[in-house]
This record gives sequence, structure tokens and C-alpha cells, in this order.
Amino acid sequence: MDYGEGIASIDELLKDMPVQLQEQEKVVLRKAGNAIKKNVLRYMRTSDVEQRAEEISPSNYDGSRPYVHMKDDVKSSVRKDKMGNNYVSVRGGKMTGYKWGPVSDGHIARDGFTFVPGNNFMGRAVNAAEPEVEKLINDMLKKVADG
Repeated sequence: MDYGEGIASIDELLKDMPVQLQEQEKVVLRKAGNAIKKNVLRYMRTSDVEQRAEEISPSNYDGSRPYVHMKDDVKSSVRKDKMGNNYVSVRGGKMTGYKWGPVSDGHIARDGFTFVPGNNFMGRAVNAAEPEVEKLINDMLKKVADG
């Protein structure tokens, strides 16, 4: 093997790699978002609002009915930031998105004194999905390097 030819072929492979990575990026991000979404649903607690519904009919923040539970309103999408980089977003929808922070991190109750601890479902979901996301990234890199 000629040294110059070997370096040139490796250099050519490295030049083509960013294009191939960009082609696979959205696919991997979508799969990663679905993995995180699955774990969010796993770690998110189901509230007792359905049991309390017999006493007071629950409604959404805007007064609309039927009540939308956080588990039924989880969205995952691939987006672009201002710099043009793709990223995955897993969040609550229109009716429940504002609840995610207080429920996950904790909040002060309506009485103004009692701290209601959060269950950290967002952090636990990301940590649980990490091995699957790492595997997706490694598989993509192998596919691009071999392909």
C-alpha cells in the first residue's frame, strides 16, 4: 500500500463523514426523543385527580374540559436552534407544559408556607434513557464509518 494513497483515502472518508452524519442526525434524534419520552411516561406519577373528580369536576387552566393529564400530553420533536443545529425536545403540551417544572422540582403549596417536594421525573427519565441514546449514537457512527 502506498502511503500517499492511504492518507488520501482516509482524508476522503473524513471529508464525506459530516455529510453522512447530517443525513442520520434527525433519525437518531427522533429515536432518542422517543426513548426519553418513554422514560418520562414511566417516571411521571399519575395524580389522584380522577378520584377527586367525583367531588369537583377538574378542568384545565383555561377552564376547558375534559381535564388533560400530564401523561396524556407529552410531546417529542426534532427542532433547529438559532445557529441551525438540530436538537430534540421532549416537553409538555399546551395544557400541561407549565406544570413540568413545579411537579419535577417541587414548589410552594397554595397556603404559601408548605414545600411540596418534586419527584424529579425529568432527571430520572434522561438518566434512564442515557444508555439507549449512547447505543443509538454508537450505531450511527459505526454505520457512517463502515458505509
